[in-house]
Amino acid sequence: MLLLSTSSLRWYGLHKIFSLAQSARYDGINLDLNSLEFDTENASYIQELSGLFQIPVVSITAYERRITPKIVNEILEMAKILGTKTINFYPPHRLDKDGEWFSVYLPQVQKRHKDLDITVINVEPKTFLFLIPEYRDATLPIIKKITGKTSLYVSNVDPESWTDLIRTFSLLGNSIHNVYISDKTGNKEELLPWKWDMPLESLLIKLAEWGYKGNFILKVAPRELFAGDDVNVLKHMTLAREYILKHFKK
Repeated sequence: MLLLSTSSLRWYGLHKIFSLAQSARYDGINLDLNSLEFDTENASYIQELSGLFQIPVVSITAYERRITPKIVNEILEMAKILGTKTINFYPPHRLDKDGEWFSVYLPQVQKRHKDLDITVINVEPKTFLFLIPEYRDATLPIIKKITGKTSLYVSNVDPESWTDLIRTFSLLGNSIHNVYISDKTGNKEELLPWKWDMPLESLLIKLAEWGYKGNFILKVAPRELFAGDDVNVLKHMTLAREYILKHFKK
C-alpha cells in the first residue's frame, strides 16, 4: 500500500490532508504523532475523517522522543480505535531518561499483540562530540531484534557511509514492513524521490524482486510538495505515486 505521512503536509489540518490523499489516490494514511499538533492525538476525530474520506489510517508513527510504557499503551489504544495494524517507533534518544520501554517493554508488547506489526525505525548515525551515539540501541542488528520488525527510513541513511541504502536494505532484509520514501543530498533531507543522491530506483526494483508486501510511506518536507498551493501539492503527490509504482513492479 502507498501511504501519505501526515508530516508531509504538517501545516495543513488533518481534514485537508485526508482530502488530498483521497484526491491523489493514495491507499491510506500514516499518522505521524506530534504533541504540538493536537489533531494527531484525537482518535475519535481521526476515525471520523477516515470514515468521511474512506481513507484508512494504516500506520502510526510514534513520537520521536520521550516515550514511556504509558505512552506506548496510549498509542496501542489509538491503533485499536482506528483499526491500525502497524505502529512504528524510534529507538530511545540518548537524552531520554527511560530506555527500558524500548529494550524490555516493546518486545513484550509485540508478543502480546501478534495481530500488530510493531516496527523499529532506523535512525541517522549522529553522535555527540564525535564519539557518543545520539540514539541508544540503534544499530541495525539491534533494532532488527527488538520486535523482529523494522521500518526503513530512507532519509535516515548516510549514502556516503559503509552502510549505504542498499547495504541497509540487505541488513534489515525481511524484517522490513514499511519503507519511508524520500530522497536526500548533502545535508538536505526528505526531498522528493527522483532527482538526488539515493539509489531509490534500485531499492524499489530490489524490493519488488524480493517480493516485498509492506507499505510505502511518502514522507517528505512540506516545501517539497509546495504546501500552500493545492494544485501543486496534488501534482507532486501524484508524481511521487507514479514514480514509486513505475519502479516497484511485482
